[in-house]
Amino acid sequence: MLANIVDMNPIFRGNKREYLLTFTDSGGSAVPITGWTIYFTVKKNYADTVAAISKDITIHYDAPNGQTKILLTPTDTDIVPGNYFYDIQAKKAADDIETVLSGMIQIIAVTRKIT
Repeated sequence: MLANIVDMNPIFRGNKREYLLTFTDSGGSAVPITGWTIYFTVKKNYADTVAAISKDITIHYDAPNGQTKILLTPTDTDIVPGNYFYDIQAKKAADDIETVLSGMIQIIAVTRKIT
């Protein structure tokens, strides 16, 4: 697996979003991810010490077939609108962490219902 730079589609602030990831080898065959941890991190700046969004996924959608889901709740995406950096890393073993995706993601401001 090589890291890819991919800008994600914008997310409206406070909305749910789900991403399905499939890990494959260079021939396109699924790579089992049983026992792996997938990290999804979103920061305003690379140097930030606290992430705006952080997910550690250890229970996978279909681990034998290399599939996991990143589920973002409305609470996760209820952050200050703007452009953010993100990355997705796969931890296969204690000393084996690989960045598989990185890029930009935009949180878009929305009007909110006033009650």
